Amino acid sequence: MAERSSGRPRDPEADAAILTAAFELFLERGLDGTSIEQVAKRAGVTRATVYRRFATKEDLLFSVIELPRTVAALDPGRMAVAPPEETLRGWAALLSNGQSVQLLRRIIGASADNFELMRRYWELFIAPRRAVLKDVVRSGFPPGTDLDVVVDMAAGALFYRALTRPEHNTPEELEAYLHKVLLQLGYHL
Repeated sequence: MAERSSGRPRDPEADAAILTAAFELFLERGLDGTSIEQVAKRAGVTRATVYRRFATKEDLLFSVIELPRTVAALDPGRMAVAPPEETLRGWAALLSNGQSVQLLRRIIGASADNFELMRRYWELFIAPRRAVLKDVVRSGFPPGTDLDVVVDMAAGALFYRALTRPEHNTPEELEAYLHKVLLQLGYHL
């Protein structure tokens, strides 16, 4: 006899509604200004439905960050096999998207009072992509190059430009800027 799973199967429409509502609210109000109750209300579900899927607002935030519409090109598995140009284009596209940049601003702002949030963001989102990114650009630098420093400098420059100069945020402009930064760091195709 087949074993039954406990409880009802999850409703994919409720899952999507919760993630969409959370995404919108995090953009509008930030982590501290968003409650599970607000997410549930906007999603048209109960608080219990949200809590069955996400133990905390932070868990919900990290699920929102990983939504395919925001980071599909930056999936670590995809980055590992894609040509370097595709990965660089993915970073430029992500940071030219107003919603992605707003979410990044919200995470950075919330982390000022919640260091655990930034630690988890680093572990769940940044570190896996950073490790692959170092491998992606390795062949363009001479042996012995400190790729941790290269990635820090390139990412720092790209994030700075995306966060502080919104008038220069088309994917093409950010991709060209990222290429200039890498060339200044000694990158050769």
